[in-house]
Amino acid sequence: LLFGPFYFFYRKAWKPAFAFLAAELLLFVPTLLQMMQITGSSLSLGLSDSTYVVLGRVVSLASFALMLVRGMFAKWFSQVVTEHIRRIRAEFPDDAQRSVVLSAQGGVSWGAVLGSLLLLMVFGACCSMLLGPNLDVLLNALS
Repeated sequence: LLFGPFYFFYRKAWKPAFAFLAAELLLFVPTLLQMMQITGSSLSLGLSDSTYVVLGRVVSLASFALMLVRGMFAKWFSQVVTEHIRRIRAEFPDDAQRSVVLSAQGGVSWGAVLGSLLLLMVFGACCSMLLGPNLDVLLNALS
């Protein structure tokens, strides 16, 4: 619920991790469009301020809904994983075999978390190249 797609990267659940990351990035698009318009980018769509306010509210609600869905999915995912671990423990009574099977099929990955953070930083840097020439306007608007 709180850690976003990074929880799924940490748990090596690749499909939900990338799906939730893509959803987060999609919800960032209206903010990027507004920042492009504020800075005077030639690529801006030229939408009105009221349109951006409405888009902001819609994105805020969608982000909250995504957070709830992500939390419920994580709960369901942990139940599925727990059942899978129970089956492995029943099939492999020997501790050495069980350890090998558990480590081969699961575990956690801090490297995946750091890799996804690096991916987001690169994406953010690429998005900043879309901003217009007048970044002072953006800095004044943010403060």
